[in-house]
Amino acid sequence: MPPSERDRAEIYARYGLTCPPRYATLRNFDNPTYGGKVAKIARALGTPLMPWQRYTADTGLEIDRRTGLFVYRKLGVRVPRQSGKTSLILPVACHRGMAWQRQRILYAAQNGTAAREKWEDDQIPLIEGSRLAPLVHIRKANAREAFIWKKTRSIHSLQANTEKAGHGKTLHLGKADEYFAQVDYRIEAAWTPAMITVPDAQMWWYSTAGTSKSVPLNDETERGRAIVESGEPSGTAYFEWEGEPGADYTDPRVWLSCMPALCPEPVDGLCRCSSEWRHTVTPATMRAELEAAQEKPAKLAEWLRAFMNWTRDDDDVAADPNLPSVEAWDLLADAKGGPGDVVAFAIDITPMRDHASISVAGVRPDGIRRTELVAHGEGTDWIVGRVRELKERHNPVAWAIDERSPAATLKTPLRDIGIKPMGAVPHRSGLWILSTTDYGAACASWADAVKQGTLSQPGEPRTKAALAGARTRPLGDGAWGFGRKPSGGADISPLVTDAIALAAYERYKDLGQDYDLLDSIG
Repeated sequence: MPPSERDRAEIYARYGLTCPPRYATLRNFDNPTYGGKVAKIARALGTPLMPWQRYTADTGLEIDRRTGLFVYRKLGVRVPRQSGKTSLILPVACHRGMAWQRQRILYAAQNGTAAREKWEDDQIPLIEGSRLAPLVHIRKANAREAFIWKKTRSIHSLQANTEKAGHGKTLHLGKADEYFAQVDYRIEAAWTPAMITVPDAQMWWYSTAGTSKSVPLNDETERGRAIVESGEPSGTAYFEWEGEPGADYTDPRVWLSCMPALCPEPVDGLCRCSSEWRHTVTPATMRAELEAAQEKPAKLAEWLRAFMNWTRDDDDVAADPNLPSVEAWDLLADAKGGPGDVVAFAIDITPMRDHASISVAGVRPDGIRRTELVAHGEGTDWIVGRVRELKERHNPVAWAIDERSPAATLKTPLRDIGIKPMGAVPHRSGLWILSTTDYGAACASWADAVKQGTLSQPGEPRTKAALAGARTRPLGDGAWGFGRKPSGGADISPLVTDAIALAAYERYKDLGQDYDLLDSIG
């Protein structure tokens, strides 16, 4: 039989849970747990565990007395934002690295860029400022980031969010943060086989609610709730704090029912609930967040997702107003006709350098401007070879890169194959390095062309996907550009190259007037 509400209430009371979870695997006190050791590590890091964190750690790290192995191999934690996920994620990972020899631990977030930012901004400062610092070597080289525990030789590293990442090596602990951002099962597909021969392996995922596109999270939520409600033994543990659907989200009493890091009784604006730990949020700060969110429907929808932990329908938030719609882009699809004989190319590389794109722009014989993605691939080692091939074949009027893009590292390799930066006197097949002002103008001009229907494109799916995932960032005085960070890890390199290739063509097309016609790329 499932545990009674009385059983749950008594167990939650033992942990001082003034904000009990809506769904949670029940703690079995017959099982020992490593939760106490994780709590000790959290204190050493300067982030003592709040009651919800201690309950989750104690339950999730229970040991089966008969086997000596973890009771749970898979664990899900779904809590509102600002609840203190990092101060639970890191101590659990540190314990694994410190307690056993040669453990392999992976940390993943929305994407590789986000994982590195969280590692640099949150995890490294906690380690370096704690008593654990002498015990660990921190390797900071790009793409080789890791905590390496000196005594055990265990390694805690980052995972890039690519289809090949995480495959191959044995894995003892996988930690997937911001799981709502995963739109496919590549993490689980990579981690599960790597754990299959490890008896004490665990996979933890942590997240705030997502959207209807958050398929893995939504599936795991449904499964976790069913397991909790059944009360049947399972190798999966699940913990969720969520506002009751339809509740009055403006009522502080509702907040206290679903925000485990919200202080119920602040003193002079500060939490005084314990001499050891502190709640991280107060009603006053939450009220201020809500007041700001109520200014616009899109902001309110995001607040409800972030703090009430309610799944958001995709239609609840309008698309970026600077960008044309995907439907407008689809109307421009035309498989006939290439970009003509006089063309310009552009190159872009993603922030983690895991993908790159090359696009071309020109004008069709009927006078309609045309852009096409001509190359897209993993990594960067293929770029120079493909550029050389395109240069020899098409003798473009210009090549273009954004000066603030990772593609700026190509300046020397491109010079080596005869593509030199444009000087005071432009030359054919030179390299135009767009300034921030140039980049903003290129993005806006491209968006205008799409909205006005004065552009054609071949219906290539990767550029469409880039547009669907893109968001913009302000560049000052009303200008904007495609934002790599605001786009949440989406590969927008095909969109960037489309825009700056078109800008390069418009700027340097006159350099092609005195040359013989070349074969069309189309």
